[in-house]
Amino acid sequence: MKLRAIIILSMLFPSREILAQPEWPILPNGRFLNPSDMTIPYDHIDFKGELYNFEQGNTWKFSLAGGISLFRDKHELTIELPVVRSEYTDIENLTGIGDIMIRWKILTYESIQRVRTLASSAFYFEVSLPTGEELNGHGAGVPVITPGFILAYRPVPQIGILPHLRYAHSLGEANSEWSGGMSGTYPGNPDDMETKIRALQAEIFFYAEFSQAWLGLAPGYIYDFYSGEGTLNLRPEIGKLFADSLALKLSGLFYIAGRRRLLNWTMFSVNYFF
Repeated sequence: MKLRAIIILSMLFPSREILAQPEWPILPNGRFLNPSDMTIPYDHIDFKGELYNFEQGNTWKFSLAGGISLFRDKHELTIELPVVRSEYTDIENLTGIGDIMIRWKILTYESIQRVRTLASSAFYFEVSLPTGEELNGHGAGVPVITPGFILAYRPVPQIGILPHLRYAHSLGEANSEWSGGMSGTYPGNPDDMETKIRALQAEIFFYAEFSQAWLGLAPGYIYDFYSGEGTLNLRPEIGKLFADSLALKLSGLFYIAGRRRLLNWTMFSVNYFF
């Protein structure tokens, strides 16, 4: 009778150890995979498609990126190679190489319990090189440096909170509509486009995990020090892991307050972890 009562209680009120059993797989290098956590360094290859919707037209950006974890999986070096296509009603549609991005990420803190990461933080430094033609809307025309800091915390095993703070700074006059990690560019008269990127972005990404998938929403705020204006936005995201190493993700950014030439942004990515 006592044993039966213990079994029933264990089914109704499972222990913390049972609740904390991870649904995400373990990679060959021993690293626990969690595609929704942006703080953890991984070895990965990514394909990403982005659509920037401006008032004047659209800019498409397709990128191939590769990242490698270094120094006992505490650092990550990522290089992204983009191809950009500009589509505007009054300007010839043009396709060309975009600005190459290089990012160095450092895992500054990690707390692990029963294989799952409960809390972590990371600092990164990102440089965008002016390899794209700015007059065709394929690049900013100048280098853009972007340091950032990310925190990750799990109050319960299937719920995550990721505060994210980053600052973008162009080394000169730039052709760009910087919007929280995305640098949308547009073609036209350079005299009308010249501006300096001095933008601070803060967002908090709330997400829930289920069946090797995640669903999240990130309210955010962007302040442009150059124009003295700020905008509020929402970034929904949904993702799914396949075959223990391939993740698909769909995300977007929509402004809810403040005036921007960039109306919205949509991104689809395929990420392979190894």
